[in-house]
Amino acid sequence: MDDASPDQTWFAALALHEQDPRVKVIRFARNKGQQHATLCGISYACKRYVVTIDDDLQCFPEDLSLFIDQLQAGKHVVIGKIPMAEKQHSAWRNLASWLNQKLVSKVLGKPTDFGLSSYRAMSQQVAKQLARYQGSHPHIAAMLFNSVPLSMMANVTIRHAPRADGGPSTYTLGKMFKTLSFLIINYSLLPLRYVVIWGFMVSASSIFFAIFVLLRTLLTDHVVPGWASLAILVSFLTGNILLALGVQGEYLGRLVENATHLSQFPIIEEHVD
Repeated sequence: MDDASPDQTWFAALALHEQDPRVKVIRFARNKGQQHATLCGISYACKRYVVTIDDDLQCFPEDLSLFIDQLQAGKHVVIGKIPMAEKQHSAWRNLASWLNQKLVSKVLGKPTDFGLSSYRAMSQQVAKQLARYQGSHPHIAAMLFNSVPLSMMANVTIRHAPRADGGPSTYTLGKMFKTLSFLIINYSLLPLRYVVIWGFMVSASSIFFAIFVLLRTLLTDHVVPGWASLAILVSFLTGNILLALGVQGEYLGRLVENATHLSQFPIIEEHVD
């Protein structure tokens, strides 16, 4: 996959294709980002197993046997796990990676000790499910966790080296947070649920606030005409507005789910004859 690279990547890929027609090369007209490019490559893969790996060679292709062993043992998704002490990234990149791991755990129920990386292997059945995705904001990790149960997934510890070209990563902090926003907004209803909870709490607290204001008005001489009723009304209506927005958000969230979920029937295996 050539994600509209400005260098000679495309011509190098074409040379590989000419040497071996089994090598498929696809070029984007403009840069779409790692998630889109990876998903496009997966959609073109047609063999029994599909493997994704970055071309900076920070992950070792020689570790592929670890993935194949797990796939042959019956797993459908195998993801490489890089120990934090061995990551050859900058401090901010490690921080963003840690945040991504935490968000995936919160949003998708991923075990905290299950590591994520772009070095993955999957069965053809899973690859076909991912290829059906029609949304605008793919997130490969989220799609994998939505495709198969955790019992069909495995983690393997892999090695990590500095970039082969010695240069800085083009995966900037902005791109990282953009990917995280896709995860939160497109694969989770948590923000909407928090708005509903907050609205309910504000509405409930307005009742106690009303009691406080009423007692203060009755028991003290410091009374400003109209202030008590106005304060109670504003706090109560604010809570109800947040609650109503949260309910509407739930309906919008259902539309997002319909647009981003891979399939109503994520079948991984069948015997129907």
